[in-house]
Amino acid sequence: MEKEKILVGGCMQEIQVTRMGDILIIGSTPQLIVNLKNQKNYIEYDSKKIPYQREIIFGEDLLEGRRKNVFQTAIRYYYGQACKFVEGLQIAETYRSKVNTTIREIR
Repeated sequence: MEKEKILVGGCMQEIQVTRMGDILIIGSTPQLIVNLKNQKNYIEYDSKKIPYQREIIFGEDLLEGRRKNVFQTAIRYYYGQACKFVEGLQIAETYRSKVNTTIREIR
């Protein structure tokens, strides 16, 4: 597979989609790693692997290039959801670090 130009947030962006056997790698930072066989998916960002407890299903017809617009829509949706998930994690990590700093200063 190659880079797919997909409309994200009102502008065309390239989201790289790579298939290696039963593994589908979507995006560059963060990367959504989809195991097509056993559905154990995860997100990789900042050298971390975060389990992604969401079922992601692609039919063989989509993976073989048929119905390209449906494939692009699915990629855009799944990758967009993964990016929002990572954004939420980053906000939580930032908040946690601020809270930990505040507690240390009070003591």
